Amino acid sequence: MSFFLRLNVFLILCAGVHCIHQVSWLSCQFFDEHVFLNSKNLTETKLIHREALLQFGQKGDAPVNPHGITFLVTGSKLDLRRYLEGVDAEQLECELHRFSTPGIHIRWPVKADQEYSRWFTCILRHTKGLFKVTGLLRHPTDKPPSGQPDYHSWAEIKDTDILTTTVALVTETKTPSVKARLGSKQKLHCQFAVDHKTPHITVEWQWHQYGRRDKLFSYNSRTGQTQGSGVSLKNLADGDASLSIPRTDMSREGKYFCSVSVNPLFISMEINLHIEEAPHVSLNVGSALSLQEGEEQKISCVAESYYPLDVEIIMDLMLKILIYSYLFAGVHCIHQVSWLPCQFFDEHVFLNSDNHTETKIIHREALLQFGQKGDAPVNPHGITFLVTGSKLDLRRYFEGVEAEQMECELHRFSTPGTQVRWPVKGDHEYSRWFTCKLRHTKDLFKVTSLLRHQSDIPPSGQPDYHSWAPIEDREILTTTVAMVTKTGSPSVKAGQGSEKKLHCQFAVDHKGPDVTVEWQWQHRGERVKLFSHNSRTGQTNGKGVSLKSLAGGDASLNIPFIKMSSEGKYTCSVSVNPLFASMDINLHIEEAPRVSLNIGPTLSLQEGGEQKVICVAERYYPLDVEIVWYDQDPSSLGQRVGAPFPKKLQNVLLSSHKPNSDNTYTLSAFFYLKASLRDSGKQFTCSVSHQSLRVPIRKSFILTVEEPSRWMLYLAAGFLMSTLLILLFVMLSYLRSAREKSVQRKPY
Repeated sequence: MSFFLRLNVFLILCAGVHCIHQVSWLSCQFFDEHVFLNSKNLTETKLIHREALLQFGQKGDAPVNPHGITFLVTGSKLDLRRYLEGVDAEQLECELHRFSTPGIHIRWPVKADQEYSRWFTCILRHTKGLFKVTGLLRHPTDKPPSGQPDYHSWAEIKDTDILTTTVALVTETKTPSVKARLGSKQKLHCQFAVDHKTPHITVEWQWHQYGRRDKLFSYNSRTGQTQGSGVSLKNLADGDASLSIPRTDMSREGKYFCSVSVNPLFISMEINLHIEEAPHVSLNVGSALSLQEGEEQKISCVAESYYPLDVEIIMDLMLKILIYSYLFAGVHCIHQVSWLPCQFFDEHVFLNSDNHTETKIIHREALLQFGQKGDAPVNPHGITFLVTGSKLDLRRYFEGVEAEQMECELHRFSTPGTQVRWPVKGDHEYSRWFTCKLRHTKDLFKVTSLLRHQSDIPPSGQPDYHSWAPIEDREILTTTVAMVTKTGSPSVKAGQGSEKKLHCQFAVDHKGPDVTVEWQWQHRGERVKLFSHNSRTGQTNGKGVSLKSLAGGDASLNIPFIKMSSEGKYTCSVSVNPLFASMDINLHIEEAPRVSLNIGPTLSLQEGGEQKVICVAERYYPLDVEIVWYDQDPSSLGQRVGAPFPKKLQNVLLSSHKPNSDNTYTLSAFFYLKASLRDSGKQFTCSVSHQSLRVPIRKSFILTVEEPSRWMLYLAAGFLMSTLLILLFVMLSYLRSAREKSVQRKPY
């Protein structure tokens, strides 16, 4: 059904409805949880990824997609869309989660048709990290709480269910990630709102870094108690809990958490503060240096007072300064600029002293400039690759991406050195070729193109690299795009049993090219050809690529059922003689661990009793899972804000990683719990972290310790008395027997 949901989404989007304040729904990922007893009678949680729709309207409205789950958000004091005005739907990521309360009845002040409530968390993020909005959705129900945490009795949600909800609590931050300089003043934005007047609200700010946690501020509206500083109480009354940092220093870097709770609800917003200091650059010589012939001078370029680590110093610094001055002048969007800064990996091929061919890689700064033949270079002091008009517009493959989100590389491309006439006519008969590689800094896509530079120098009959012409520092190379390939999935994560499509797209600057497309898989030294197609002969080997799509330039490979053996590097290669381009796509298998305890949600022991407690994480992949046990005092249970942090247990032992038959792994962490009355009521929690999880999986139980009953004391006392009497009887019998023997030995 997810296919029809996506189809509906795209049809409406393509009809021209783009702005979030104009649409009445959003497509979401619903992270459902199924809690059950497994075959070993242990509690287990299975995370289920489901498609859902967040629909805004009135109670009784028909669902936009009748074949999928609909969260219908009806009118309340809070309008979730107000926080998203002016943002396009495709710029948002939407997540829905179940929200677990302690399982006791807490009446929500706003009246509803039913007395009780089920809760859901809605998380909305801007794809470029501009803001994050979290709302808690209330779904009224007539089912009373069970007295245990909600997850023990969550009702099943069917694929076509409509859950009518209202927004009860909402938080927003416009600064999910902040970059600051030393000494600067910063405000970390955190805003909240509740659907009723004068709520009993608790607000808290915490700072985390390198395992250390500090509470910066807390406020309770019911008691009026305030601790710490940085938040204006006047603004807090209006729902603005923003934290002011008057002066940023190195110790301020880290994660900040703004948490808001209205019993039984709780939301925490994470804000990352990064310190950045630009380097101060100086030379040990002046602007001009005079030397006599044969004289030597040490030249030092010093970059100092920068943060964080990793600075690159290249003596040809003037080009970088020019590039950055243009970037920071306000020209940011890749579809608006006419050039990109690039790293040109030049090659110098020569015979060394041993008469062997040697290649030296030379890193040079260059500019990829888009325009017309004869255009003046943006930087007249550097190498310019001027890309002029052809059937292929390279910029079309990265529209809407900002310049600072791109990495650009240029390389020479060597052909066999024989004359192969390119079908597109030019001013000169021959061609020199260059490869241009563009990558998104967050690995969202990769584009590779072959640039054609026309020349009047005929091929030498040997591979090009033997006779490459040198390129001067101020040279302008006028080029056209002859062929381009793109993948929107350079790195793919998948679970076993899922279906994946590895994206590979290509285009050539002329009609009816003789194209050869090939897919290969490589892993741990093994290489297998999965698919190949030659357009000239029509010969096809293998499967996974649609020939109909291939005719339109789509060479994407479909993997219908992911197995552990599917993991590895996939290479999509496209060749049009004499050109060749290949794209590497890495497929990583990830399986989330299934977590269970060897005991139920409560454990009863008598004082002095001992129990081995085991937390098992099984069926995870790849290796490296972290299991940590914590305990928490009874007084802090149920507190969302202001509670002391759980204490990590130190007496925990780990098993080895046990491989399973499906190549996943299992690990257990256990400890021996000796019952003490002072520990009665404590909550023990096992927390499991793995790279496949957005948040750790936690399993808990509560310990109840009982005193030995009176009849047990009487039984113990009776047993002791009986033992003493038996010993006394045996001793008296022995003494009597010894006395009689002694009397018999006497002669008188």
